[in-house]
Amino acid sequence: MVINILMIVYVLLTFFIGWFFLTHTHKPFLVFHPEENPNLSGIIKFGGWSLVIVGILAAIATIMQNDVFISITLLIGVLDILAVQLMLVHFFPKFK
Repeated sequence: MVINILMIVYVLLTFFIGWFFLTHTHKPFLVFHPEENPNLSGIIKFGGWSLVIVGILAAIATIMQNDVFISITLLIGVLDILAVQLMLVHFFPKFK
């Protein structure tokens, strides 16, 4: 029961973060300005779509209640978020 509640929270978080990335591909957010850099915009678009796909997979895994599928989905989500964060680090503003 607890795993289902946590998975629902995880699904909602992945959908929200994915939606946030997709709506900010041409607007500034935090310290990033994807409207000025097409590479950054592409990374954010990729991150948004990949998180939406992970959210769909997590929702399916939650409905199926298959522990192996849930574990694989969580691992894919963690690796996806890690990859997006590592790509975003390259675009941090550099202070001299």
